[in-house]
Amino acid sequence: MSPDRAASILARYHAAHHLLVSTLRDLSSEAAEHEPAAECWSPAQIGCHVAITDEWVAGVLLGTTAMAQPAPPGFAESFNPRSLPDRLKTFPSLEPPAVVSLEAALERLRTSGQHMAKAIASLTPERGSGYCVKLPFGMLSLFELAEFSAGHVTRHIGQVERAIAHA
Repeated sequence: MSPDRAASILARYHAAHHLLVSTLRDLSSEAAEHEPAAECWSPAQIGCHVAITDEWVAGVLLGTTAMAQPAPPGFAESFNPRSLPDRLKTFPSLEPPAVVSLEAALERLRTSGQHMAKAIASLTPERGSGYCVKLPFGMLSLFELAEFSAGHVTRHIGQVERAIAHA
């Protein structure tokens, strides 16, 4: 395993996070806060959800959210983000508020991005591969959880783009 794995994940996370923030910044407040349909989040709500999720993941990676456990004997990384369905129901604690302003979403993303960067950068090979978290879609090493987070941001960029197109 490459000692640069955390740096590689961090680079992908930074690129996705930057693109999401840039996409939201390019919107007017009205466009960012418009819900395209019932049961759909506005672009600002999507940004807020990403920020809330990133804060949770950062806590797990850093150990401040006690969820990671030592990897069980024989554990091998096998998570494939492409195997996830196009749409997942999120945990209620990770849902955004009913109303989110563009400015609030951008501020939360700024703060959560800093926390995620610190958390990903702190992953050592021993902790990243040696600790796991059980999620509804499988058991992930902490490296895999960090990789999932970068992909999570990317998935939601697509959701923002669809919301904008339907505005």
